[in-house]
Amino acid sequence: MAPIAGGAGTYAAEKRKQLGGKSGIPGLIQNKRVFGLTVFASMGGLLYGMYHDLQCYSFAAYIWMRSFEDRMASAVDDAGKKGWLVAILECAWLGTLVTGYLADKLSRRYTIILAVVVFIIGAIVQVTAQGPPSIYGGRFVVGLGVGSLSMIVPLYNAELAPPEVRGSLVALQQLAIVFGILVSFWIDYGTNYIGGTGETQSEAAWRLPLALQIVPALILGVGALYLPFSPRWLVNQGREEEALQVLSHTRDLPADSELINIEFLEIKAQYIFEKETSQMKYPQWQDGSFSSDFKLGLHEYISLLGTPSMSKLPRLFSNLTRCP
Repeated sequence: MAPIAGGAGTYAAEKRKQLGGKSGIPGLIQNKRVFGLTVFASMGGLLYGMYHDLQCYSFAAYIWMRSFEDRMASAVDDAGKKGWLVAILECAWLGTLVTGYLADKLSRRYTIILAVVVFIIGAIVQVTAQGPPSIYGGRFVVGLGVGSLSMIVPLYNAELAPPEVRGSLVALQQLAIVFGILVSFWIDYGTNYIGGTGETQSEAAWRLPLALQIVPALILGVGALYLPFSPRWLVNQGREEEALQVLSHTRDLPADSELINIEFLEIKAQYIFEKETSQMKYPQWQDGSFSSDFKLGLHEYISLLGTPSMSKLPRLFSNLTRCP
């Protein structure tokens, strides 16, 4: 059976290459509909870039602002609390960790919207903060939202785009992140002088940059309401007709075209393979409950540590960090 499967896979790949469009940036430009959708979704990368600069580098600078120090003196004057004020943001990993489950249960699109809502709530708490507790809480919540977006947006883009341009979307996402950092830097530079830099400095010098993060988040959240569902998620939910319609619409091809059918069957075959593999490895956790899904996900994460490539990572890091 293996040669037949391999031959079928090779034929499908060759046929796709013949029927598919250009790869790379020319391919993105050629398919304007996919390009527009993915550029819009990549606003999550822009938001991450702004967050990365404002919440990491710039926030470290806010601590030294006179207006921020006056308002948050109880935290800024204590070295331990000051460290937590900056470090609590790293809880973004928790948002990334739970996003896989949410993306499967709610859909990629609704997970993007949920992450935006969480981010906006955290940003508002920070902007209106009257003391350190609000900054701690706001930064933690913002971290959850951005951590989720940093995972779900690339996943959504990859599942929506044709295979020949998925690699380019990685570069597009990275470009959005870097552009967000650039925008954030100049916002910080300008607002730093509101009211001066001494005793007369206004609290707007640090509140305004934090508030401006909400603008791209709102645009992404509202726009996500009009984004299509991921065809891969639709197939996983058994909504195959809708998946075909999404593929047809985004590729601007009829639903019965050979290219659409090849891509649809590739998605379906991958879903069947993953489902049957899960049933073989973990037959006791196939009831669809939260507990079973959690155990499945946990064991999948643990299994990564047992792969040959992952087991070599500690030795690789040791070699990289060893002094000459």
